[in-house]
Amino acid sequence: MTDYYKLLGVEKNASKEEIKEAYEKQVEKIKKEVVNEKRLNQFLNLFKQAYETLNSLEENHLNDENATLIINQQEVQKELENGKKSDNYLNRNNSKNKGRSVNRKNNDFTERGVSKNKDKKNKSNDIKEKKDRKPKANEKRLKSNTKQIFDLLMLPFKMMALLLLGILTVIIILLQIINIISWIATKVLIVGSISVGAIHLYQVKLGKAINYNILILAGSVLFASFFLPYILKFLLKLFEKLSKLLKNFIF
Repeated sequence: MTDYYKLLGVEKNASKEEIKEAYEKQVEKIKKEVVNEKRLNQFLNLFKQAYETLNSLEENHLNDENATLIINQQEVQKELENGKKSDNYLNRNNSKNKGRSVNRKNNDFTERGVSKNKDKKNKSNDIKEKKDRKPKANEKRLKSNTKQIFDLLMLPFKMMALLLLGILTVIIILLQIINIISWIATKVLIVGSISVGAIHLYQVKLGKAINYNILILAGSVLFASFFLPYILKFLLKLFEKLSKLLKNFIF
């Protein structure tokens, strides 16, 4: 603690008037010596605190360092009772801490047991998965081997199908060209067959002998020219479907 007596420059048995005079002298002195306002305020506050503390004491001989505390018998009994209570409280806390430590040990033991069981289950599951993977891997190998053998056996057939695919491709191209040409040709054939039949019938009317071959030829050409585009479209679709099947088989 700060010795306020030394700070103000008074003795411990000084009176209130002496303390006041010493305080005023120190204030005047410090105002002359200290220029910095911040430090001056700190010193003034310290002197004021010393003056108020010493002035409030009932006895000027009281020293904070050598002060004694008088305790009566009732307070002593209270302290003893509080000490017993504190001992009981400590014992309770110790018992609770022991119980908690035991519970923690039990919990740790149970958790270890649960973790061991989980590890065993995980190991058993891993073993089962490994056993299941082996037959699956063997099945995949067998399937791959059979597929390779099947591909080798089907290789000659695929070569023949490739040849047929080339022929069909040529036929399809020709049918597409014929289909374009037939649209014009059919119109010419229809007009030509009708004209030939009409001329022959006119000649028969004039007295010439009827020729059934000319009429049959004109009728057949008219019939064929009428249905020829539909026949060509049907054949074109048929060959295109066959080419798709061959492509799927080969590739």
